[in-house]
Amino acid sequence: MKKEQRQETTIEVLVGFFFAMMIVALFLGTAVLSRQNWLGGGMHKYEVVFEQVMGLHKGDNVFVRGVDVGKVDRLAVKPDGAHVYISMETPIKLHSDYKVEILPSSVLGGRFVAIDLGSTDKQEVPHETILRGLTPVDLMDEATRAMSDIRRQLEEGKLLENLSAALADVKRISAKLAAGEGTIGKLLMEDQVYNDLKSTTANLKEISTRLAAGEGTLGKLLAKDDQLYRDVASAASSIKTITAKIEKGEGTIGKLTMDDSLYQDIKKTLSEGRAAIDDFREAAPLSTFSSLFLGAF
Repeated sequence: MKKEQRQETTIEVLVGFFFAMMIVALFLGTAVLSRQNWLGGGMHKYEVVFEQVMGLHKGDNVFVRGVDVGKVDRLAVKPDGAHVYISMETPIKLHSDYKVEILPSSVLGGRFVAIDLGSTDKQEVPHETILRGLTPVDLMDEATRAMSDIRRQLEEGKLLENLSAALADVKRISAKLAAGEGTIGKLLMEDQVYNDLKSTTANLKEISTRLAAGEGTLGKLLAKDDQLYRDVASAASSIKTITAKIEKGEGTIGKLTMDDSLYQDIKKTLSEGRAAIDDFREAAPLSTFSSLFLGAF
């Protein structure tokens, strides 16, 4: 009986020891996963002041250059803003153009702190400095405001009304086209218009064929045989030669055009002829009277 009790006691001790080891393992795993330094040393503390933190929580991650290097220890609200206390496993060297901002982890929620160390050629910031963070942006809030602004602009500019009117006009035009109204409607709905257009196209094709074959006046002008072109060019050359001779005063027309003395002679001849006609008119009555008087004897 005592032996059985000792065996039961041994089993209970072993089970208890196993559970104790499990608890210690869970404790250590939790400490490692949560990055808590239970011994109190080796962590580097920083304090960042934000205007607002947009739902940042204790335990959220801290990233530097995309690497998870720390956690948010706690948050506190003070008169100058929301103070975020963070702990990091390794120290960082911040420069005067550093950036600390709060970014969303995903569209479903969650936040993390992102630190940009700045340019190495800038002045280094002392470790004890209270850092200033950028105001976080709520993407959903910004999207909602943007949509509201767009809607307001559309309503104020009456773009929605104009768009509705334009759609109504398109609908009315479509109905007229479907009913065969207007030129385009007839083209779409009536076979006769299509047949006429087809016939016209056939006629144009026939005319083009005849032109290509050199038939008719236009066909001869467009034909590959350039005899007509040469004839026209020769005639133009002859006209040019004649015009040049006229300009030089050659030939009768040239002299008439260019020689002023011939013009003066013609003018003088015309004047003398006109004077002779006037003398004849004056002498004509006396001659008639003398002829009648002598004829009576």
